[in-house]
Amino acid sequence: MNLKHLLLASLLCIPFNSQAEGLFDNLFYGVAVLNQSVDIQVDTGTSSDSSSESGSGIAIFADKYYQGTYRFDGTVSFTSYDSFDIYMATASADYLFPYNAQLTFFAGGTAGGAMQKYSDSGLADSAAGLVYGVQGGGIMLVTDRIMLELGYQMRFTDLETEFTSSSVTAKAKLDKINQFYLSLYLFF
Repeated sequence: MNLKHLLLASLLCIPFNSQAEGLFDNLFYGVAVLNQSVDIQVDTGTSSDSSSESGSGIAIFADKYYQGTYRFDGTVSFTSYDSFDIYMATASADYLFPYNAQLTFFAGGTAGGAMQKYSDSGLADSAAGLVYGVQGGGIMLVTDRIMLELGYQMRFTDLETEFTSSSVTAKAKLDKINQFYLSLYLFF
């Protein structure tokens, strides 16, 4: 069963062929456009400031559907902000909820690693840490060759970057990352 038939079967609520399948059978790749927002707390030792920032980026992913009910995903992403960048590598598992022949909803969890790198003219430092969270969204079959996915991910992390500028040493801590994304799948 090829990927196109697998996706159509899961969207149409048709039971998946139960034959054994290899790890790379029905594996496909894609690109997603991201819009992230983060909550940042900066502590200079004498003062503390909380703020939110938004950034945009791109993700490359590989999806594997299993038995028409589950989806496993590996993603590498890059998001750029005004004074820093966030890199993530995550693995996700989703449960699919077919609604009708064109629409399937999903919900699941994710875990992986993240790195925050400051690149502002007066700052230069980075930190790495774990990231975990939940996601949900919908997959819409537009035609037999085009599929769209819209989703939201809430991720938690403990990234804490200590950096020094010309006049002060500070710690910036990220604890929550909100991410919206749109993916376009083309089948040939």
